[in-house]
Amino acid sequence: MKFRYKVLIINMLLLSAVLLAVGYVILKRSYDLALDTQIENAVLENNLAEASIEYSLLSVINSPRYNLDRELDSISGQVYAGMMSDTSDLIILYSGNQVFSSEENIIIPDDLILQVDNNIKNYIITEEDGRLFIYIASFCKIDKGILNIITRRDITGLKRFVKKSINDYRSLSLIILTSATLIIYIISYFLTRPLEKLNDVTDAFARGSYSKRSSIKGHDEVALLSDKFNQMADSVETHIDELNDMIKRRDQFVADFTHEIKTPMTAIIGYADTMRSTDLDEDQQLMALNYIFSEGKRLEDMSMKLFDLIYLKSNTIDKKPISAVSFGNDIVNSVDPILSSDDISLKYEFEQGIITGDRELLKTVFINLIDNARKASSKGSRVIFKGDKKGEFYCFTVQDFGVGIEEKDLSRICDEFYMVDKSRSRKKGGAGLGLSLASLILNRHDADMKIESTPNVGTTFKISFKLYEEDNGKNMNE
Repeated sequence: MKFRYKVLIINMLLLSAVLLAVGYVILKRSYDLALDTQIENAVLENNLAEASIEYSLLSVINSPRYNLDRELDSISGQVYAGMMSDTSDLIILYSGNQVFSSEENIIIPDDLILQVDNNIKNYIITEEDGRLFIYIASFCKIDKGILNIITRRDITGLKRFVKKSINDYRSLSLIILTSATLIIYIISYFLTRPLEKLNDVTDAFARGSYSKRSSIKGHDEVALLSDKFNQMADSVETHIDELNDMIKRRDQFVADFTHEIKTPMTAIIGYADTMRSTDLDEDQQLMALNYIFSEGKRLEDMSMKLFDLIYLKSNTIDKKPISAVSFGNDIVNSVDPILSSDDISLKYEFEQGIITGDRELLKTVFINLIDNARKASSKGSRVIFKGDKKGEFYCFTVQDFGVGIEEKDLSRICDEFYMVDKSRSRKKGGAGLGLSLASLILNRHDADMKIESTPNVGTTFKISFKLYEEDNGKNMNE
């Protein structure tokens, strides 16, 4: 059931209960007031009849010759004709005998006379043949006998009044309930409509439309909920995009890894099969063995880098203080032979400073960067490797003057197996894992890497580390 219908039903139940309670109170009070009025009128009418009869009897009793029964009948008739209303009757009892009745066959309730006491009037309300009557009884002592003056007033109109009031209130309640139903439905519709819109957006979002957003505006709780939903949707969409990107990168990683393994394995299998099935001279055998050895080394290098990548993604790094000068000179000693073999000079200079990290992992980073600079440079070129303090940071710079990198490739060069020039990279033993490994290591060291490159001009890598807190500018014991 929709929320607006629940709101409507609950409100209608509450309104109905209120109308029922209010109607009962109002009608009960109206009936009681009307009944009290009828009783007061009946008592007043009885008092008038009693006073008139008693006054008339005084003059009769003082007469020397009188017949009380005859006089009572005559006096009662005159009082009834002159003072009683059309809806009232008069009954006179003397010493228990009925001496006058304005209407035949009036049955006086037994309790009415028995409960009459001196100076106290008694009344009883009865229903006879569908009509409602109120009996008022009073008594006085006349000539050693008890005179009972009884009036009967027809109050059937009160019953009709109550019935009409009930019917009128029912009609009024029906009109109120019908109007209230329409008004409450309209109000609940406009109140719950934003929730339905939000529900539609949620359904669309659940079906995969992650770009769907709620457009509810305002300052109430629903608008606040809408804003929170949009924030959640933004977060979910971002994570979904990241997951999709991760899946694509994983699939691309598997495809590239398979391709990169296939290339050296094809060469190894081919040369091994040639040596196995063909008689080769010594030079041909040496050439085949060289190819098998170089491709095997490339597979070994690829597997080690893959191991490092997997290891770094699931393990912590033990960081220790490192002297920038000692670290830089250590790297220079490691890369100088391979640069010299390609007739590439290395220019280096390091300012004193201390950083923190895993020395061997960071060494892998800069060896990879300088090796990439070598691969991008031609013979006779140069590579610059330097370190400088910049405020609270220590910045290492690796710069070459080689082929450079296109702008479209800059955002992807740290992806696994991504190579700007695949043929040149494979020719020089590359597999597209060096920069991805370097990027991961630097990320685990909270280091920042910026790349600046211009095609046919060169590439510059700038890596910034937070200086060690105890670094005071003095040389560290190397």
